[in-house]
Amino acid sequence: MTAEPESSRLPPADLDRLSKAALVELVKLYSKLFLAMDGFWYLAIKEMMNEDTATEVDLWVWDKYARYEAKRLPPLVGAEGDDLARFATAFGYSPWFSNLNHEFTREGNGALTLTVHDCPSLDGMKREGLGREKTFCHQVEQKLLEMVSRAFNPNVEVTPVELPLKPTEDSFCCRWRFAVRP
Repeated sequence: MTAEPESSRLPPADLDRLSKAALVELVKLYSKLFLAMDGFWYLAIKEMMNEDTATEVDLWVWDKYARYEAKRLPPLVGAEGDDLARFATAFGYSPWFSNLNHEFTREGNGALTLTVHDCPSLDGMKREGLGREKTFCHQVEQKLLEMVSRAFNPNVEVTPVELPLKPTEDSFCCRWRFAVRP
């Protein structure tokens, strides 16, 4: 086996060579790809098995992922403060959650309210046309948000305030309340 001449080798991928703008776009793309992979994975299990199994396995994976992410993401993004503030800051950088047009607001009693203005998952389910968007937030999203927030504090209580469906284009998709149980 002969070695290739040095001049014919292509340079390896090097993130340090990318501009800040290119890195930001790359992170946004990876976030969209992360969401797409989750959707493809779920749909594959649903097709090969059934919807109940796909949902059960999906929640199992998200539970493991939430705990994994909660250990690694806050120090990287400077998420500090109480458990809910750390959760809200870190969660905004999560590859899944960063796809949402959302905002967190702090209530006077230390609780947080999450308002989601646009949700690609909900939009995808509407396009799919199988009606999953009518039950997803009630059946899956509540559990998912509990898993993710409880990775920061096991005493977080998640309560739906208003859930889909989005009646008009200028309204929000859903609203959730996060509070730490005494």
